[in-house]
Amino acid sequence: MSSKFLTQFTRRGFLEASAGTVLSSFCARSPSGPAWNNLRFIHDPEPGTVIQNALDDAALLLERGGIPKPLRVQTNGTWTVDDVVVASSLESAVLPPEWKCLTDRSGAFRLLVPREGPGLIIAGADPEGARNGLYAWLELNDFAFFRDGEHIPRILSGTSVTPIDEEVRPTFRWRGDMIWDNYLGPNRYCAATWGIAEWERALLFMARNGLNFLEFYLPLEGVFLRGFPEAATLEDGVLWKTESKEKLTRYVLSRGRDLGIQFMYVLTYGAFPEPVRALFPGLEWANGFLCGHQPELEIFTRKVWLNLIETFGTDNLYAIRHRGEEDQSYSDPCRSITKSDGFNQSIRLLQTIDPNARVTVWTWSETLPDLFEDLPPNVKATHIRHGMGGLFTDRGVGVEQTDGKPNLPSEQRWLAGQFTVFGGNETLLQTAWSDANSLARDARAAAVDSTCEGYFQWPEWSNTSPWVSHVIRSLAWKPMTFRADSELQRYARLRHGEQAEGFLAAFAPLLNAGNAKFVATPRKRLLVPYFLSQAERELLEAVANGLQVMSQDLSHFPSSRLFQRDLLDVLSWTAVRQAQVFEAAAYQAFQERNEPEVAMAIESAKMTWSILRTVLAQVPELSIIETARAAVKVGPISKNALNSFWTLGCDFYNGYPLVLCPEAIELVYLDQSGKLGQTLLAAIQNNNTEPLEKPGWFWHNFSDSTWADTVRVLPREDTFHFENSMRTRLAEALSTSESTKIFALPKEGELVSPSLPSMIDDTVLRQAVEQLGRMAKPKAFESPII
Repeated sequence: MSSKFLTQFTRRGFLEASAGTVLSSFCARSPSGPAWNNLRFIHDPEPGTVIQNALDDAALLLERGGIPKPLRVQTNGTWTVDDVVVASSLESAVLPPEWKCLTDRSGAFRLLVPREGPGLIIAGADPEGARNGLYAWLELNDFAFFRDGEHIPRILSGTSVTPIDEEVRPTFRWRGDMIWDNYLGPNRYCAATWGIAEWERALLFMARNGLNFLEFYLPLEGVFLRGFPEAATLEDGVLWKTESKEKLTRYVLSRGRDLGIQFMYVLTYGAFPEPVRALFPGLEWANGFLCGHQPELEIFTRKVWLNLIETFGTDNLYAIRHRGEEDQSYSDPCRSITKSDGFNQSIRLLQTIDPNARVTVWTWSETLPDLFEDLPPNVKATHIRHGMGGLFTDRGVGVEQTDGKPNLPSEQRWLAGQFTVFGGNETLLQTAWSDANSLARDARAAAVDSTCEGYFQWPEWSNTSPWVSHVIRSLAWKPMTFRADSELQRYARLRHGEQAEGFLAAFAPLLNAGNAKFVATPRKRLLVPYFLSQAERELLEAVANGLQVMSQDLSHFPSSRLFQRDLLDVLSWTAVRQAQVFEAAAYQAFQERNEPEVAMAIESAKMTWSILRTVLAQVPELSIIETARAAVKVGPISKNALNSFWTLGCDFYNGYPLVLCPEAIELVYLDQSGKLGQTLLAAIQNNNTEPLEKPGWFWHNFSDSTWADTVRVLPREDTFHFENSMRTRLAEALSTSESTKIFALPKEGELVSPSLPSMIDDTVLRQAVEQLGRMAKPKAFESPII
């Protein structure tokens, strides 16, 4: 096999090979391969934790597929045809030179069927590569690994393992994710509420899909408390007691590292919590930051960062933030030193603490290339790519960023971070940066730039779309061969089997529609007549028709967690859009002074919201209150938990983190729709031609920009009732008698079952789809209607 052929071979082509396909070289023996029922894993006497954990996981997956758990055998130089050798070329004493990976590129692997000896060689360029090769080989044999679960094929014990002889190299050195830990809300999306099972699911997804780093937010209350013992209130964290949250974090870090994942710590230089700031009233502070001209900044930070590394260990990867985005309302107003001086100060300090530190600085709304021209050449840029232009103007329009490398110095090394989920309203399937074709175009532009070293997802909410997570992992490996339509077909087949066509009927129209055309804050909702445009009405009709097809499959096949999850995601998008269409139709009827039509449209909007609320209430991980109730069972609850849930889940920054959930529908969206009807009907009676305000911030990419002039602000919900109701319910949920006093971690060797989507009654889903489908939709308009 020529090295040229190996270089051209792609992981996507490799994974697209079916279980019956044999890709073998001229040197391979007959294509029978090892037999499943006699399979043995051969490894070095000390394979290392990454390979060890991958072998353990693979054995469990194969056992779930119906074959005996493969024997784990240390090599003694004697092979059988049923042996699969798993080793790292870098460290192995097992592999002779001719079996080793031909490249030293980190993460690469070689699958080899030798002329004689073992049945299959899985050789990694390093331990991470051996891990990647093992899971890729399982995928070749019809296993599939998703963000929220996995597909396990039924294996006939007498059949043979598919042999293959190829080498695969990742396009990007760093491939990964960012998990935001700054908001509270429904457990599915908000990592700050995750226990061990949710973290196990997230970390397994990364390891099984060849991802190798995670941008990570550490809980710092304990670190600050040890540095400033007088700040005693820091014993209570955001949700759990500080000591308990630290235990969980150390477990997550240890588990992730054992799976081959490195952690990039986010460090915000100059930011200190209020209990620490209160100890030093004589110093100059601004918006939570200690102003950089004071020597105390370096003194305090050194103390904190030393303890941070001592507490959590380090992989020498850091993402440094300093102040906020330039010129924004929430940015640091203290300009006693320049921003680049602040970064350089922090970088020098970090390198005295960790001489091996590898530092990144993000590009989010920064002045480029000026900032990076002033930074050391070994500092990498993390380019936060999103789909919105003019993001910090009153009315952002279109797409701001071009594909590939931003305006950085020519030799600047950088990583491409994909901002796929922006606000709490974007936990739906379609966001301003979710289109697989757009993501692929940008990834290909990054791949041909020799200065780009990494590709990863940078969402503020996690696990919002298993499909987007799948797209990101695919593009991180081989973007040049990615094709969205064929990849969606393959994804549907692996994820849903015989139900794939039903899934595609609903989801393909959303994929074809591309990125979302509108973004606004989720609590301060807007009325959007553009959703009555011809193109958007046709999209809603296509998705709704596909949803009916999905619903019919519920009666024809056994219940499936993954199919239910996808159906509920599509149902949520459909119901939200349908409610928005009815609200816009009510405003159009108001323009025509048609009171009966106003009332009818408002009732239809409220009915749509109610249908969706009924379904979402069946899923505990989609409820803020049920998430709070579950958190009590995980560990000792903080005194701050109730205020944290309200502020960081509902109220912060005009409701920015409010995620679609049953509580939001009941206490905000239904009330807003009702008040819209009252306002419009009263305006007709009072001959008021403009009862709704024009909005402040929103972003759009409307096909006709004049539609933007028709957007209006919906009446606010009863804010007192919303807060009072949420606080009352949260207080009850957080004070349950089932409160856990001790944070329990798994014992050594104890298996942790990763979380799965909740199962709900298929009848509830079918009824909801039927009810939505029976509602008559308003007509579409070719041009702006107001």
